[in-house]
Amino acid sequence: MSRIRWFFRAVLVLMIIPWLTISLGWISEASDLSIVAGLASILAGGLFVFPELFRLVNKIGAKRALVVFAALIIGGGCARVSPGYAGIKVNQWGTDKGVQSAPLVTGTVVYNPFSSDVLEYPTFVQTAVWTKDPAEGHPSNEEITFTTMDQMAVSADISLAYHLDYDKVPAFYVKFRSDDLEKFTHGFLRNLAREKFDTAAGKYRIESIMGDNAEFLKEVRTALQNDLNPIGVMLDQFGFIGAPRPPQAVIDAISSKVKATQDAIRVENELRQTEAEAKKRVALADGEAKARITEAEGRSRANEILQKGITSQLVEWRRLDIQQQVLEKWNGHLPVTMLGNQSVPFIQLQPEK
Repeated sequence: MSRIRWFFRAVLVLMIIPWLTISLGWISEASDLSIVAGLASILAGGLFVFPELFRLVNKIGAKRALVVFAALIIGGGCARVSPGYAGIKVNQWGTDKGVQSAPLVTGTVVYNPFSSDVLEYPTFVQTAVWTKDPAEGHPSNEEITFTTMDQMAVSADISLAYHLDYDKVPAFYVKFRSDDLEKFTHGFLRNLAREKFDTAAGKYRIESIMGDNAEFLKEVRTALQNDLNPIGVMLDQFGFIGAPRPPQAVIDAISSKVKATQDAIRVENELRQTEAEAKKRVALADGEAKARITEAEGRSRANEILQKGITSQLVEWRRLDIQQQVLEKWNGHLPVTMLGNQSVPFIQLQPEK
């Protein structure tokens, strides 16, 4: 009979931690009725449990009792919410089943491990990339594919960053019932982003997405954020990694268009260069013609002046001057030519009359 009594006393002691956590949980509720129930539970339990606890301590010794009590606390309803995380208490039993209306503060949390759980959610920034490259992000192909207004299938690598709103972490739990953010990021969030890309792309042509796509990305991000607001997911960064990848036919057409544009620019530059060279030649010829005209006019003017200065006396004087120069240089011999073996004068002398 004594052994049975001590057995029930031991069970009663083991129930101290759950009883305290439940009572404290009632006291922490916003309802006045819950607070009264918690205080009454502690008072009633204290009157009944504490005497049995003292008897047990006397039986097994203070040191052993302290070890048992510490083990119950360590293995019981205590949890620590780390800095940078939001912890929520989830009630599994009773009329208040589900998540509490507010997240728990950072620090040590006392709870009843038999009827509730404490989950932690990081509130710092989470990053993700969805790419075709198996060496970046997940090893599987996670690129986003969408269809444009002109029925062109475009693939793109996406990067994003987000964080959880501390005050809305309970709503996040109610939505997904899990604290696995990796699964959320590469599952629900990626599928939702793909849906928003496909919806927005139906309003844009391929040229707008391959060119200045800021407006397109803004529309996708706004639509995605609107759907994430109720669950407290806030986008910090969102956009393409590199350039989107259109079909090969579009790439070839864009390349041809770029080449045609470059060829047109090159031909236009060559035409401008040819026109410039022609104008240069015309200017050079015009300059040469003007120079010749100026030179001719100068010669004509000089001849005119020279002609006006020539008189009969000047001509006779010039003739005599030349004749005198010739006579000064003559050696006294007449020019001869060979006629047979004889030299004959080249100039036939006429007898003086």
